[in-house]
Amino acid sequence: MDCWHRRIEGSRTEAEVVGSAADFISLWSPTELSPVTKGWRPVAIKSADDLERVKKWVIEDVGYAVPTAPEVAPLRELGDYLWHASTRIREIRRSP
Repeated sequence: MDCWHRRIEGSRTEAEVVGSAADFISLWSPTELSPVTKGWRPVAIKSADDLERVKKWVIEDVGYAVPTAPEVAPLRELGDYLWHASTRIREIRRSP
């Protein structure tokens, strides 16, 4: 997991962060993502807006709502990663 966070930190452009997030989420199985997708929501990340949308679903709608549910631990990892990616995009946008 640390290598994925280092990849975000090393990203110099928004596109690099989005690409890393897309690669990372592609490693998750449909079963792992089912609490996020609810059977119909797409979790593809192709833009910063997609990243923000999926991050919201993971963090606000699923990942922290039922702390004792068995699927929460992995989703917290995913939420932390997406939060980091989102933060890095904001840093890149603010830099000259």
